[in-house]
Amino acid sequence: MQFLDKKTIKIDKEINEVDKFTFRFLDILKKYSDYVIVSGYVAILLGRSRTTEDIDIIIPKLDKEKYVKLFNELIEDGFWCLNSNNTNNSYELLESKSSVRFAIEPRIIPNIELKFSKTIYDKAALKNPIIIRLNDKEIKTSFLELQIAYKEEVLKGNKDLEDAKHIRLIAYEHLDVGLINKYKEELRKT
Repeated sequence: MQFLDKKTIKIDKEINEVDKFTFRFLDILKKYSDYVIVSGYVAILLGRSRTTEDIDIIIPKLDKEKYVKLFNELIEDGFWCLNSNNTNNSYELLESKSSVRFAIEPRIIPNIELKFSKTIYDKAALKNPIIIRLNDKEIKTSFLELQIAYKEEVLKGNKDLEDAKHIRLIAYEHLDVGLINKYKEELRKT
């Protein structure tokens, strides 16, 4: 792993099935929307040795027409929506600040948990992503300081705290600790 600059990390690793699944989904998603990957998969990309059942992706709110096109192309490519096979129902879930999940039919795991941006932190993550270059692919993730703060201050589960600890260890020379503390303080107030 190599930190090329504050916004770019280069990783050379063997691509696994979860990576291939994620690339397959992103190849379609990028036609319709910007995105940012958050949570556990980020720690895994950065070398944390653990599994995950889902890849959390935040996107800006799409209008219904664009979402229907995205949904239909995903279905044509072999994905299925675990929440509903009806585009209207799944769009309503996203609008109601819920998420929808997509997997390769007939599997359930791994799956993509897709959410519309709904908080100032989601918007900040979308506005200032980190690019992870994984061999010949690029993945946009939330910046590391926000990942750490959110996992330590909001989620607080063992897995999340271990993810945050891992990110702190591997990226310690590149982190703005003051920014982590600022986000943690703000998150305590929400």
